Amino acid sequence: MIPESKLIKSEITLRDLSLPDDIKLARKSLIRWLALSLGLISPNESRMLLLDILEVLISFHVKNEQPTTVQILEALEKLRSGEKKCHPKAVYYHLLRLKESGFISRKKGQYYIGDGDSGKLSQIFRRIYSQKSDSVFKKIDEAFSSVESGY
Repeated sequence: MIPESKLIKSEITLRDLSLPDDIKLARKSLIRWLALSLGLISPNESRMLLLDILEVLISFHVKNEQPTTVQILEALEKLRSGEKKCHPKAVYYHLLRLKESGFISRKKGQYYIGDGDSGKLSQIFRRIYSQKSDSVFKKIDEAFSSVESGY
């Protein structure tokens, strides 16, 4: 039997969601929609911290700034004012998860969306997903070739 779980390097999830006008009216709704579409969260997921981190990272990117962990924590504190305080360990966990999945990178203590390229977020995320899917399909092509050559 193949140890399937050991073969998995990463997963790609993209969801084709409708984008009604009412979602475009609120930034929080748009951030949640993006996170769902990009497979960062599951439907009906109630964890808000990842969404807040994503919002903070997008905000820094739009301002062409590369935040440190301390700046991210400070921005989260402002964003969540009046809400339950976030634990730094939970923030580090989500940042590490985003980094391991290739959505963000860290250079010299600063975080960047993608590889640190400036530019439109849509282009950066399209490139991230294209690179991942190209890598997956290269292996799929090889597997199909092996199957076909066996007949």
